[in-house]
Amino acid sequence: MKVLIAALILLSICVFAEDNFLKNKTIMACENEEGYPPFIFSNPVSGKMEGYSVDLLNLVFKNSGAEIKYKLLPWVRCMKEMSGGKTMDIVLAAASTKERRDKYIFSDAFAEVHLAYFYNGRRHPKDLNIETPSDLDNLGIICGMRGFVYGSYGLPKKVVQMGKTFQQLAKMVARGRCDAFLVRYEVFKSLPMAYPDFKYHGLMKGGIIPWRKDSPIKFYFLAKKNSLYHRKLINFINKRINLLKKSGQLQEIKKKYNFKINN
Repeated sequence: MKVLIAALILLSICVFAEDNFLKNKTIMACENEEGYPPFIFSNPVSGKMEGYSVDLLNLVFKNSGAEIKYKLLPWVRCMKEMSGGKTMDIVLAAASTKERRDKYIFSDAFAEVHLAYFYNGRRHPKDLNIETPSDLDNLGIICGMRGFVYGSYGLPKKVVQMGKTFQQLAKMVARGRCDAFLVRYEVFKSLPMAYPDFKYHGLMKGGIIPWRKDSPIKFYFLAKKNSLYHRKLINFINKRINLLKKSGQLQEIKKKYNFKINN
């Protein structure tokens, strides 16, 4: 209780200090057009944006003087508009690469996800013994989403990035156009929650890639580089997340969306 009270006091101080910076501001945040559950997705009933990133940022900007709005766009366009800094301020969930580090400001890591593969369980009724990158390559054509980063899979062959949606990727595997597709494990497991009509989820078999099981991918919020405003914005997000961690609220959000709680 004492820790919670102290965190709330610090939060109030932080709000007061940042009042002029965020007062009457509208923070625009974007993600992949299909959504990216469990980070963000459109509730199939209400149409409202939900997800781990949404819950987290709603708390981050609560009582800050700023309003945050969420928009789903084609991934490349989302990144481009955020980089330009005119219509978009934050990308809601992204992995780190050297190229991105050169172009964007990164927040502290706020989630960890695991690399995974899935294949047609009807075509391969017995579990496949995937232990090395060459085992996965031997399956045939490995597909992925357009614009996504797959270099950390450690695959010697090229990933065919032809999917616009997760549904489309699963459909291509189901119909034999791809032999397997790559996706973050936590994302795949949450797809039925976001898309109740996801047709091929039950058909897919697979799991976390064994050689990356103990090396999860860290996810970050991204903002425009060489912008004092966006640097202050990311610093504000980092401070707020740290306070939410101390108060236990961050752990509650992680629990809600089935993320591993490290601390």
